[in-house]
Amino acid sequence: MSRKGWPRHRQIVEPEVVAQSSEDSDEGTWHPRQEESSEDEEEEEEEVDDEEIERRRAMMRQRALERKTEEMEVMEVEEEGKSGEESESESEYEEYTDSEDEAEPRLKPVFIRKKDRVTVAEREAEEQRQKELEIEAKRQAEERRRYTLKIVEEEAKKEFEENRRTLAALDALDTDGENEEEEYEAWKVRELKRIKRDREARETMEKEKAEIERFHSLTEEERRAELRNSGKVITNKASKGKYKFLQKYYHRGAFFMDEEEDVYKRDFSAPTLEDHFNKTILPKVMQVKNFGRSGRTKYTHLVDQDTTSFDSAWAQESTQNSKFFKQKAAGVRDVFDRPTTKKRKT
Repeated sequence: MSRKGWPRHRQIVEPEVVAQSSEDSDEGTWHPRQEESSEDEEEEEEEVDDEEIERRRAMMRQRALERKTEEMEVMEVEEEGKSGEESESESEYEEYTDSEDEAEPRLKPVFIRKKDRVTVAEREAEEQRQKELEIEAKRQAEERRRYTLKIVEEEAKKEFEENRRTLAALDALDTDGENEEEEYEAWKVRELKRIKRDREARETMEKEKAEIERFHSLTEEERRAELRNSGKVITNKASKGKYKFLQKYYHRGAFFMDEEEDVYKRDFSAPTLEDHFNKTILPKVMQVKNFGRSGRTKYTHLVDQDTTSFDSAWAQESTQNSKFFKQKAAGVRDVFDRPTTKKRKT
């Protein structure tokens, strides 16, 4: 590398013979002076190369500066040309339009009758239509105003009549100055009826209390006998129909059953919807409720699951069964003592 960082040209030297024997000629012998001269030549070549590089760099800088100045001049010229072209184009456009106006042929004016003038007729028709619309809008506004006034008048009359009736009713309640003897007699009748009604209600309540106390004082056998002898009064007794196989049950409700009404005595056991069909002819697997649904149960009805046998010895009403239930059977004896108290006494 040279002193300024630029690579120098490498001197290529051919191989040569350094020493020979005495028999060889003196042409190929090595001499110190020749070696020194070659080193001087190399230094001179290096200096020449550095100067050449500096000269080239200066030339490149000069060329770049000249190119930059030329570009600036070209840009200025282009800008001036554009502004000039715009002004020229405007002037040319004005001249062109003026020339076109001058070049167009002038038409001869022709008289057109009023009925043949389309534009005038259309304008007059539009003006007439606008006038008609304004007249119609005014007419509708006047109708709305009259209708509003009519409604207000009717409301005022209605309010006046209502106030008049209210005042008349208040005047009718004011009985000052009328026959006081008749009013006193009517009041006595009303008061006697009220006293009688209160006394009957009080006597009925006392009778119900006495009946409840008497029924509580009876033993279990006396209660059963009395209930068996005195039938219970049932209101709105419905006819008990016969249910079909897998028929849906509808409860008629328990409200308002204390009063006799024909509507409460209707047959609620009648089949509806799919209950009209005979489900006994279906296969055994389909004789269930909600067949094919996710909420289907495996049970059909209570009779199918009931295991009670009414023909067994336990279900017969005999003296032996009654004695067993009263003395030894658990949960059916007439004993109401606490089991813990009984154990403590023993």
